[in-house]
Amino acid sequence: MKRYRVVYRPNNQASELVAKTEEVYADGWRVDTDKVVLYQNGEHETRVFDVLTARVMRIQEIGTR
Repeated sequence: MKRYRVVYRPNNQASELVAKTEEVYADGWRVDTDKVVLYQNGEHETRVFDVLTARVMRIQEIGTR
């Protein structure tokens, strides 16, 4: 499992100054129609975090577990 740092705007009107940062353990990430989804694989794929594509500023892999 990998650790990702996701930096995103909490709403559409927010600037970079109010960006939020979440650290999420996931096996990978992908872009769905309107969201960026971080997921874990197992018997079934499980979403562990998602955010609207327009709000994502950066996704950085910062390590493995």
